Amino acid sequence: MNIFYALIAVILLMSVPVIGVSGLRWNSLFGVVVPYLALGTFVAGIIYRVLKWGSAPVPFHIPTVCGQQKSLPWIKPSRIDSPFTTRGVIARLALEVLCFRSLFWNGLN
Repeated sequence: MNIFYALIAVILLMSVPVIGVSGLRWNSLFGVVVPYLALGTFVAGIIYRVLKWGSAPVPFHIPTVCGQQKSLPWIKPSRIDSPFTTRGVIARLALEVLCFRSLFWNGLN
């Protein structure tokens, strides 16, 4: 019985643009406006999810760290591998998202 409700919903959703384009001549609405609205909604949703994921607290240090953490003043820290500033976190996140950096590091071991 539920498959019939889904089939009716699909038929109704398909009939809206068909009636709009053929009967009401809303070519620009269904050919230009609706696709741009769908793309804008998609991009906004991705940005929202990435920001929500990026602001989630992490209670432990990232285990894929390869460099020295900031500790003693005479030991040079690795600012991207073990970030302790916002700029370092943004740089590491950008490298992870754009280049899959930790995937390649772990693949070499």
